[in-house]
Amino acid sequence: MPHCIVEYSSNLESSGRIGELLEKIAAHFRTVPDVFPTGGVRVRAWPVSQYVIADGNPEHAYVNVTCRIGAGRPAEVRKAFFSKAYEIVVAHFREESARRGLGITFYVDQADPEGSWKTNSIHQHMNKG
Repeated sequence: MPHCIVEYSSNLESSGRIGELLEKIAAHFRTVPDVFPTGGVRVRAWPVSQYVIADGNPEHAYVNVTCRIGAGRPAEVRKAFFSKAYEIVVAHFREESARRGLGITFYVDQADPEGSWKTNSIHQHMNKG
């Protein structure tokens, strides 16, 4: 872990540069491999084609980022790291937000260690290089 899922209104498909956003988020996670091991980073996105935003104006758009992390990181570490991650998302959409109504939300969930199972051989394969 972490897994970050970017859900966005499909009207951002052509102008939102979502692939660039995913790269920026993943790069931010790679800055702290002692907190979030690189082999566990998963960042993905999907557009939502059926939605109603605010007053129904079809120009409005939204982005919702949900990050799921394993338990155990101190609150101050989480707050500092994810505050910066949120700012990366906001900065990415600054021009888009100036041009149209855009809602951005960012949530962090911690997985319950007793309700979490995982297997990951990526770490070993990264070290083969």
